[in-house]
Amino acid sequence: MTPTSTPTSSSKSPSRTTPSLSQQSSASSSSHDQRREASLRETGEILRQRCLTKIEKLNELKDQIAKKQSKDQSGMKTGDPATEILKLEEARLRYDLNLVSSKTDPDVEPLPELTKIRVQRMVQDSIQDYAVMTPLIRKELEDTRKDLTAEKLLLKELNEINRALQTRRKELQQTIESGTSQESSQGRQKVQEMKKQVQGLMRELTGFLTEHHPPYQPDPDSPDVFELKHILEDIMNSSVSRPADPYIVLVPGEYYPPHVEQLINAGIAVRHPRDAQKLRLIDFYS
Repeated sequence: MTPTSTPTSSSKSPSRTTPSLSQQSSASSSSHDQRREASLRETGEILRQRCLTKIEKLNELKDQIAKKQSKDQSGMKTGDPATEILKLEEARLRYDLNLVSSKTDPDVEPLPELTKIRVQRMVQDSIQDYAVMTPLIRKELEDTRKDLTAEKLLLKELNEINRALQTRRKELQQTIESGTSQESSQGRQKVQEMKKQVQGLMRELTGFLTEHHPPYQPDPDSPDVFELKHILEDIMNSSVSRPADPYIVLVPGEYYPPHVEQLINAGIAVRHPRDAQKLRLIDFYS
C-alpha cells in the first residue's frame, strides 16, 4: 500500500474571499425580499382557504334550499323568513368573497429585478455616504470635546479670579468703611473743637470791642447808635456765608464811616477795587 502523504505546513490553503459591503447588503436585501414574498404567499393562502370554506358552505346551503323547494314547493310562501335569511347570508358571503378576491392575490409576484437593483443601489449609496460622513463626524466630535475641555478649564480659572476679586473687594470695602468712619469721627471732633475756638474768640472779641470801642452816638438828638462790633460781625458773617462774593454794601446811615476807615487802616477789612461802597474781610489765610 502506498502511504498517504499528509500536507505540510508549507502547502498553501485555499484563500477565503471576504464578501464586500455591497455584496453583504445585496444578500441582506435578497433575504428580506424572500421573507416578504413568503409572508405574502402565506397570507394569501390563508385568505383563499377561508374563501373556499365559505363557498363550500354557501353551496351546501344552496343544495338544502333546492331540496326543500323540490319537496314542498307548493306549500312554501315567497315571504318565508328562513328563505329570506338564507338569501341574505348568501349575499353577505358573496360580498366577502368579492372583497377578499379584490384585495388579495394568492399568486404573489416577486419584486421585479429592476426594483431590486434600484434598492441595492440606494443601499450602497447610503452606506458610502455614511462611510464618508462618519470620519468627519468623529473628528468634529473630537474637536468639540477638546473645545469643551478648554472652555471648562477657562471657566474654572475665571471662577477662581472672580472669587479672589470678590475677596479683595470685601477687604477694601471694610478698610474704606473703617477708615471713613474713623476719619468722619475725627473730622467731627475737629469741627467741634474749631467751633469751640471760634466761639471763644468771638466772646473775647466782643468783650474787647465792648471795652475799648463802646457804642457811639454822633448826634445826641438822634437815636442812631453805631457800634464797631456790628460792622465787624457783618463782614465776618458775609465771608463765611458767601465766600464767592463776601462784600457787604455800606448803606449810608447804617454804618459809621470812621469805624469803616478804622477797620481798613488796621488791615482787617478792604474795599472793593471798583466800588467804594462795598467792604469785605481780608483773607487772613493768604
